[in-house]
Amino acid sequence: MDCVNLDKSNYEIIEISKVDDKIIKKLIDNLKLDLSDNFFISFESLIKLGKKAESALESVIHEIDDHHQFKKEIFNLLLNFIKNNKIENPLLLNLYHPDFIVRANALMQIEKNNALKNLNFILPLISDPDDSVRWAVMRLLDSLDPSEKQNTIIFKKLKKQVDVEQNPVIQKKIKKILKSITF
Repeated sequence: MDCVNLDKSNYEIIEISKVDDKIIKKLIDNLKLDLSDNFFISFESLIKLGKKAESALESVIHEIDDHHQFKKEIFNLLLNFIKNNKIENPLLLNLYHPDFIVRANALMQIEKNNALKNLNFILPLISDPDDSVRWAVMRLLDSLDPSEKQNTIIFKKLKKQVDVEQNPVIQKKIKKILKSITF
């Protein structure tokens, strides 16, 4: 019996056969929010729902405007996985796993070449709720060649995060990376 978690405040486990459109909509709505436990649990739940969530995911993709490109990429990743039951880089799914250890390990396993190719999935984790995941992102970004760091998207994300980062070790790493980026 496969089950799906509903949300953090109500860790209700429901048999997949009993999941209705209302629950699927709630899971999808959680993906529209910032990264949080609810986001990661909903991501995993939608993967488990598979074909049952396909049409709802398709309709949401068309509603998302271009200003929310990350969200659109996430929905496309989920939809492509559900439709094809495979993915080019399985580590991408692990980037949004509910377990922060799995997310951090996925970041450490992503090769530098794949990092640039999958930057749109990696950069949002700069604001992950867990310090170890944010640290893994910083280490990955710091490992890039100087020319590869010359990316305005990386710069903007880091510049935004440095002001809100509460972990002084991560904040110091962000400042180091920002200093290495020159335009």
